[in-house]
Amino acid sequence: MIPIFSRLALPLLLLTVCTLPVFGQEEAPDTTSAAYQIGYQIGSWLPFVIIFVLALLVIIRTYRLSQKNGPK
Repeated sequence: MIPIFSRLALPLLLLTVCTLPVFGQEEAPDTTSAAYQIGYQIGSWLPFVIIFVLALLVIIRTYRLSQKNGPK
């Protein structure tokens, strides 16, 4: 009986070796295109928006839990 690891090792190795040249290509992005600039702006604001939304959700949840428990 062949262990599962031995049966999966060769296909995973081949998949890894075959995809390496794709990631190794060095082509500079076209920074003058409008799509790149829009994506760059969205990407620069996205972390702040996510942190703000998470903080807002925590505040709303805290407020609702405090209303459920009643004033102390």
